[in-house]
Amino acid sequence: MGKKPGRKSQNRPPKPAAPPKRQRQSLPEIQAPRNGNGGTVTATFVTHQDSILPVPLKFPPPLAHLAADPSAFEYNWQHLTYAFHLPDPATFAPLTQKISAEDRRNLLRFVQVCEKTAGYTVVSHKGGATLKMERGEATVEFEQADDEDTVGFSVRFRQLHKSSVGDPDFENVANILAKYSKNEADGADERMAALSEWRKTRGALMNRPLQNIVCRMVLEKDGYTPDKIAEHEMYGDVNPNDIINLFNYGELIHFGQRSEEYDELAEDPEKQGFKHHDFITSMLGLIHVYFGFSRVIVAALASQMR
Repeated sequence: MGKKPGRKSQNRPPKPAAPPKRQRQSLPEIQAPRNGNGGTVTATFVTHQDSILPVPLKFPPPLAHLAADPSAFEYNWQHLTYAFHLPDPATFAPLTQKISAEDRRNLLRFVQVCEKTAGYTVVSHKGGATLKMERGEATVEFEQADDEDTVGFSVRFRQLHKSSVGDPDFENVANILAKYSKNEADGADERMAALSEWRKTRGALMNRPLQNIVCRMVLEKDGYTPDKIAEHEMYGDVNPNDIINLFNYGELIHFGQRSEEYDELAEDPEKQGFKHHDFITSMLGLIHVYFGFSRVIVAALASQMR
């Protein structure tokens, strides 16, 4: 946004010094080979959000023992820990009230779907992109999971995320736990506070990808103004709720509601590749919250599982 024209006030305080530039914020100068025969230069860059690593974890990544690559779970939980400081799900106090058969069935269904989904290769897929420059023209190649794996993961994700066919999704099971927690004679406030933390985290990840949230936190900590944060942030134009809806209802699960919009996107393979990456990135932040919440459910039911 440009500056509005006007006379400079003599009483205006001087502008604050620009935030210091760090090594990770600038790209290295790449020199072309001098012999004119061409060559290959490989460069690796660290994003703002990954500059925080490693982050000590408060508890083991939930369901990592079921993963094809547990390190991918640890990677995502380091970002979640930095951004949200969620409580250890195992410390949620067991419910003492008798839980109805229907509520118990719905809670356990959420746990079961989480445990099945944790083993999917997409959850452990680290993705990435390769930028190639040849004769002044740039091309981007994306590392994507197989379509079969992505479709299967998308279906399971929808069951946990926001189901339209009656599956016990996150909101449903969170409401069930809250219904019993608020009536506990001892520790009701603590249980409700813990549930609130998980709900707030999920709400934040519905609006911004985890990678963007951490990136913005790093930039803010480095002293960047809101305008500069908007200029340098990654995934700033991604709305998880919208991008998940586009892929699920335009191509992967249903061909209907947003299929024309998806077809238009697919006409540009490079743009579609970027959007697919945004789609997976958005789901990964949320799915690990759901995995964590499944452990909250297990802890809540501990006294009734014997």
